Amino acid sequence: MTTYPPMVAPTPPWSAAPATPGSGTIGTLWVLRIVSAIQAVLLVSQPVLAGRFLDGDFPSLSTHGNVGIGLMGVAWLVVVAAVLAWRPGRLPAWPVAVAFASAMLLPIQLGMGHARFLAVHLLLGVGLVAAGVALALWAWRPGRARRSYRPAAPRAVPDGGGPYR
Repeated sequence: MTTYPPMVAPTPPWSAAPATPGSGTIGTLWVLRIVSAIQAVLLVSQPVLAGRFLDGDFPSLSTHGNVGIGLMGVAWLVVVAAVLAWRPGRLPAWPVAVAFASAMLLPIQLGMGHARFLAVHLLLGVGLVAAGVALALWAWRPGRARRSYRPAAPRAVPDGGGPYR
């Protein structure tokens, strides 16, 4: 009786090096960390600029409005980064919901400020600052990439065998 060595699945040419566990998570997490930190800094600067206006520095009001307009673009970058951290990055989905809600509420915030509905503008601003800072703090928490939400999906072998290792 002849024994044959066990068959090893061939390595496809497009996978030159095996991916380390969590490598996709780390890359997408860094994108989320950077854009959420930028958003958090801009959000925290808004009450400072408004306070400077109330203290008599009148050009701060136009800066406050310009930063608000810029925040709308940054908010959509945070949404894209959160989606990338969720799907390919295997992190939880709740940052996507927080980022999307912030991106949808920022035009309302801007409209309330221009219309001088300060009661809504102030309360909504406090909520947006809290959500943006919470998202950035969550993204920058140490060890975030090692605690991904779901395991990496095994890749199928073209000939129907088991997963590549």
